[in-house]
Formats: sequence, structure tokens, C-alpha cells
Amino acid sequence: MAQLTHKELMLLQDNIKMCQETEQFLQGCINMVSDPQLKNICQQMIQDHKQDAKLLSSYITNTNIQ
Repeated sequence: MAQLTHKELMLLQDNIKMCQETEQFLQGCINMVSDPQLKNICQQMIQDHKQDAKLLSSYITNTNIQ
């Protein structure tokens, strides 16, 4: 099991928060646009950011903190 420093943990948490904030922004974009292609692009980007946040979270749950 890998070990994270406090600084690495904070960096991961910051990046997870940025992914979540981007998801919220993109959801707002979906609500504002009427073009179906733009809505689909935004929805795919939301899914990508959710996957990124999940991956980053896995680094936290699968490690020890130093």
C-alpha cells in the first residue's frame, strides 16, 4: 500500500474539488443551451470529470497517510 504525504493528500483533495466544481459548471451550461450537440458534449465532459474524481479518490482510499 502506497503512502501519501499531507501535501500530496491536499493536492488530491484540491483536484477532486475542481472536478466537482467543473461538473456543476457544466450542468449549468446544459441548462442554458438549447443545442442538443452542445448538451451532449457537456454531458460527456461531466462524465469524464466524474471518472477523474473517482480515480483521484481511489488514490486516497487505497493509501496510508504519512
